[in-house]
Amino acid sequence: MKILMATMKMEIGGAETHILELARALHSRGVDVTVVSAGGVYAEQLVSDGIVHVTAPLHTRRPDQVLRAMSILRRLIRDGGFDVVHAHARIPALLCHLLCRQYRVRFVTTAHLNFHVNFLWRLLTRWGEQTVAVSDDIKQYLIDDYGVCRDNISVTINGINTDTFSPAIDPAPVMEALSLSADRHRIVCVSRMDTDRSEAALQLAAIAPKLYAYDPDIEVLLVGDGNDFARLRAAADAANAEVGHTVVRLTGARTDISVLIAAGDIFVGVSRAALEAMAVAKPVILAGNQGYLGIFTKDMFEVAYDSNFCCRGAEDTAPDLLYRDITALLSMTEEKRQALGQDGRAVICAHYSVSRMADDYLAVYDAVRPYKPFTHGDLLFCGYYGFGNMGDDSLLRAIIANLRRIDPDARMTVMSRCPDKTARMYGTHAVNRFNPFSVIRAMRHAKVLIFGGGNLLQDGSSARSLYYYTWILKTAKRCGCRIMVYANGIGPLHLEKSRRAAADALSLADIITLRERDSVHECEVLGVRCDRIRLTADPAFTLREADPSWVSGLCARYGMVNGKRYFVVALREWKKDEERRCAAMAAICDRMYEEHGLIPVFLPMHEPLDMEINRAVQLRCRCETLLLSGLTGGEMLGLLRRVEFVAAMRLHTLIYSTAVGTPAIGLAYDGKLRAFMETTGQPYMLEEPDEAAFMRYAGELLVQRDALSDALLSALDTYRAQAMQDAADALSLLRE
Repeated sequence: MKILMATMKMEIGGAETHILELARALHSRGVDVTVVSAGGVYAEQLVSDGIVHVTAPLHTRRPDQVLRAMSILRRLIRDGGFDVVHAHARIPALLCHLLCRQYRVRFVTTAHLNFHVNFLWRLLTRWGEQTVAVSDDIKQYLIDDYGVCRDNISVTINGINTDTFSPAIDPAPVMEALSLSADRHRIVCVSRMDTDRSEAALQLAAIAPKLYAYDPDIEVLLVGDGNDFARLRAAADAANAEVGHTVVRLTGARTDISVLIAAGDIFVGVSRAALEAMAVAKPVILAGNQGYLGIFTKDMFEVAYDSNFCCRGAEDTAPDLLYRDITALLSMTEEKRQALGQDGRAVICAHYSVSRMADDYLAVYDAVRPYKPFTHGDLLFCGYYGFGNMGDDSLLRAIIANLRRIDPDARMTVMSRCPDKTARMYGTHAVNRFNPFSVIRAMRHAKVLIFGGGNLLQDGSSARSLYYYTWILKTAKRCGCRIMVYANGIGPLHLEKSRRAAADALSLADIITLRERDSVHECEVLGVRCDRIRLTADPAFTLREADPSWVSGLCARYGMVNGKRYFVVALREWKKDEERRCAAMAAICDRMYEEHGLIPVFLPMHEPLDMEINRAVQLRCRCETLLLSGLTGGEMLGLLRRVEFVAAMRLHTLIYSTAVGTPAIGLAYDGKLRAFMETTGQPYMLEEPDEAAFMRYAGELLVQRDALSDALLSALDTYRAQAMQDAADALSLLRE
C-alpha cells in the first residue's frame, strides 16, 4: 500500500505528533508512506526514520503559495502511484480533494480539532470518502456542523508510543542541559503556546508566586512556542520579579518532550501531551482552554475520553482550581502520587497504543483503497434507495460491504433518488433512478442487475411501483444483463394483472433469493420459471454495530439514563381507523410504564413519513417518553441491544432487534412482518394494538427474555452465512 499524507506543517504539536507516530507505525508494517508539509522539526525525524518528506507551502492562504503547493501536490498525486491520499488539515484537504477527483485517487481525511465554523469555511472545507475523528465529540461536530454521513466517520485514538514515553526515561540529560535542580518540586506544562491553547500555561505563571509561598521548592516549567509566547514571557517575568528569583522557566519549542515530562513531578495540560505524561506515569491535572477536569483518576476515564482529554464541555480553567489541585498533589505522599501515575499509564497501555491507532487507519484505507473510481459499474443496483428509509439504506450498505469483502475491486452503480448523496455515502457510481436515459445507459454498461433487497414486487402500496420495477427487470434483460433478485420478499400482489406482471418479470432472473418461506411459496404459486431459487436471510444481519462508546454518547444526548429501562416503539401509518389505534397504542405505553417501569422510546424508521404517527402517539402518552431520529443501521443495532424489547410495524426494526438478540412484538400491518416473525421463531404478533393482548405478551416476554434472546442469537451465524452466500452468488454471475 502506498499512502500520501498531507498536513500544514510538521512543527511540534498534538496533530503533528499524531501524524509522526502514525507514519512511523505504518512504515514499520511495510506501508510506503510519503508526508508532504511546510516542514518543521518533525519532518527531520521522518526523514531520519526513512520516511519520505516533501516540502510544500501548505501552511498559508497566500494565493501565490497556494498555487505553488497545488503544483507540488499535483505532481505527487499524478505521478506518485498512491493508493490513498490522506489529508490532516483544512487547506491540504481542499487542495487534495480537487486533485484526487481529477486523477481518480481515493481520498480520506482526519479531523483533529473542532474548529470555529462560518459560512466560508463550511463552503471550502472538504472531507474524504472516509473521515477519521480523534474523539467521539469531534465525530458529532462533523455530523452537526458539516453534515458528514456518520457511517463514513471512524473514531481513533491519539496513539502513544509507550517505549518513547515510559517511566524508565532518565531525565538527567535535560536537567543538566537546563540546569534543573533535583531538589525542586517541578510542575511541567507542555502545549502549543497559541492564543487558543495557552490558558493553562498563563494561569500557572499567574499563580506561581502563590505556589512558591506554599512550597519554596516549587518550579514551573512551560514547554512550547506559539503566537502567544510574548504574553507568556511577560507573565513569567512578572511572576519571577514578584518572587525575587526564577520560579517560572520557559523552554520554547522542544522535541525531547518525553525527557522534559520525566523531569517533572506533576503535569498540567490536555490532549496528546496529557496522554504522554500519563504514559510516563506522572500525575496529571487536565486543564486547558476548553475546560477543566482536574486531577486525573481512573474513575474519570469515560468523561475524559469523550473529549479526547481536551475537557470540552467541562467548567472553565481557573487559577483557584489549579492552585487547589496542585497543592492537593503536593500534600500527598510520594507513594500516592506514584499510584496515580501508574493508574494513568495503565489507561494508556489499555486504550491508547500506537498499534491500535495504526490498525484503525489501515481499516479505513482498506475501506477505500482497493476499488478505483469509474464511470460505469459491472454491478447495477436497483432498489428503494435514496429515499431516506433507514431500512433500505442499511440494506444497500450491507450488500455493498458483503460484495467488497469478497471482491474489493467490484465496480458498482446504484440507481438512487439522490445519486450524488448515494455516491458519496457508499463510494460507488450512482445514477438518477427516475432518468430513463441514465438508467438505460447504466444497464448497457452493466453485466449483472442486483435487484433488491426489500419487497419491491408488490401492489400493496401502489401498482405504479410494481410496473416501474417490472420495467427495470425487462429492460435490463434486453440490455444483456444477467439478473439476481437479491434477498427479496414477494407481495402482497392483490390484482391478477399484478401477479402476471410479477411472474413474467421474475422468470427473467438467473438467481432468486427470498428472505421468507412465504415468498418462496408465492413464487411457486405464481409459476415462476427459475432454476436457482433459495431461501436466504436479510443482508441487514451482516451490518456492523456502532462502537459502544459512540452509542453510549448518543443515548445520553437523547436522554436515555443509565439505570432506567426502556422499550422501543416503531410505528408507521395505519391504513384506516388511525385515531383509535393511536389512542390504543398510547394507552399501552402508559400501562407498560405503570406496571413494568419501562419508558417507551419512539423510533421513526422512515423519515419524514413515520415521524408524524410516532409523534402523534407520543403526545397522547401521559408517561415519560423519548423520540429518537436520524440513526444509522449500526447505531440502531447498538441502541436496540440496550432495551428490553421492541414493538414494531417496520420490518427492519424487527431485523435489527433480532440481530442483537432483543425479543420483539410484531405489529403486523403487512404479511412480510408475520412471515419474518415465523421464520425467526418469534411468537408474539398482533394485528391490532390490543391492550390486553399486548400486556399479556409483554409480561410473558419479560419473564422469558433471556431464553428468547439466547434463541435468537443462536441462529445468527446461519443468517449471516446465508446473507454472505447471496454476495458470492452475485459475483458468480459476474464471473460467468
